[in-house]
Amino acid sequence: MINTPAKAGFSAIELLISMFIAAAFIGAGYQLYAVIIKDGATAQFHARASNVAYTNLRLYAAKATNPCTELAPSPTPTVPASSGLSNADIDVDTTCPYGVGDPTSKVTVTVTYGAPQEKVVHALFVTN
Repeated sequence: MINTPAKAGFSAIELLISMFIAAAFIGAGYQLYAVIIKDGATAQFHARASNVAYTNLRLYAAKATNPCTELAPSPTPTVPASSGLSNADIDVDTTCPYGVGDPTSKVTVTVTYGAPQEKVVHALFVTN
């Protein structure tokens, strides 16, 4: 009887295949991580812009007149530097959806930010 010794360890081909599979999983994991980080930053900037829009919406809704008049907001709203939004601009528009003289006003606040430009719009009907 011929006694053959038992093989111990991995062959070079088995090791190469295992390393290829591990590299594929690491590459896919990194891509997933990068997408999650990017989406998280986008959501954070959107939330900041939404907070600025909501704050200005409440401020200018309290100043709506009865009867409705379509006046430019005074003073001109600005995006606070503490918001951390780059290339940010804010626009407040007060309209009379049911005609001048009606007690209902519509206040719309639009915050544009970032590059490429993204928008957050908040609107509120106010009856004084």
